[in-house]
Amino acid sequence: MRKAFSVKNTQLSAPEIMHESHEITPFDLRLVTKKIKIKFSAYKISTQLKNMSHSESIAISQKGLLFSAESFYEKGTLLRVWVEIPDYWSRKSKHVDYRHTEAPTHFQMLSRVVRSEEQFGQTLQYHILCENLNIDSVDECVLQDYLASAAIGAT
Repeated sequence: MRKAFSVKNTQLSAPEIMHESHEITPFDLRLVTKKIKIKFSAYKISTQLKNMSHSESIAISQKGLLFSAESFYEKGTLLRVWVEIPDYWSRKSKHVDYRHTEAPTHFQMLSRVVRSEEQFGQTLQYHILCENLNIDSVDECVLQDYLASAAIGAT
């Protein structure tokens, strides 16, 4: 049986990871407890929207993501994640000089699974803890601004 982990504080430190030099070093994802709609799937070149699973983040930051899923993902699995921040385009437009005719509703991240843990309840769920490998610098600012505004009560 796998041990479960939970988010009780506004910050969660992830487990240790092994680098190419085979040194084990801790890293801190500095996750903020916040529910945000996400879509995700194992990374493939041809991932289509209809094949993506839906969930909500349990905790999120520019460096990582914790969410529930119905499927188990092995450590090291790459995930394509779409994050759907409320009023995403109006938030992003403050950081860029271009406009869209059809405003986007999400941004993408490439994440790597660090840990999957069983969660027992009415249905079997897994808590998936991920480290973000790639996120656009502007989207990183938008996420940071959103989490900061959510922390003081605005959304």
